[in-house]
Amino acid sequence: MNRMFVRNGGLALLLTAAACGDSATDVVGDLTQAEAEALAEVVTGTVMSTWESEGAAATVARGPALATFNQQLSLEAPCEFGGSVAIDGEIDVVTNDETEELESLEYTVTQAHAGCVAESEDGLRFTLDGAPNVTANLLVLAEGDLIGMDGSYSGAVDWSTDGKEGTCTLSVEFSMDLNVGAQTGSATMSGTVCGISFSNSVNVT
Repeated sequence: MNRMFVRNGGLALLLTAAACGDSATDVVGDLTQAEAEALAEVVTGTVMSTWESEGAAATVARGPALATFNQQLSLEAPCEFGGSVAIDGEIDVVTNDETEELESLEYTVTQAHAGCVAESEDGLRFTLDGAPNVTANLLVLAEGDLIGMDGSYSGAVDWSTDGKEGTCTLSVEFSMDLNVGAQTGSATMSGTVCGISFSNSVNVT
């Protein structure tokens, strides 16, 4: 596996941290502010987990002889606590011929949750179903120890948690930078979830 994907968990952790915050001011339906933020966190987590696993598989599949590789995706991925996510899209990978290191990866995918159970860092568990789906676009650029990502996702999910249920639309943009050698990084995330606007950032030094 390209070492980019071994390191890349740092990007997922930064993005999860940036999904949490206290800037929301409204409550939609039965969701509290904290629950809306947790829902954003778990949807972000499902986007990142399928990107990481399928991106790694694409990098392995390309073989060392190819500098550019495109892979079409159509599969179901299991969720951590049950259910699945149907994934349709594509990955474009560009590597350095000499070092075999990843230079860029572009990921465009539509995800339809099907009884997908996911849990926030605070232990709030949601069951997600597509309403109808979430579409994500991610671009990763790497140069030595410097890794950056820009992306967005939008769509809608049916959710249920702790006797509550509803449907939420989502529109989120994010940006991240990670210095693997120095173990520092930053991430920003903004958008709307369940009609609640938010803008959060996190730094790791």
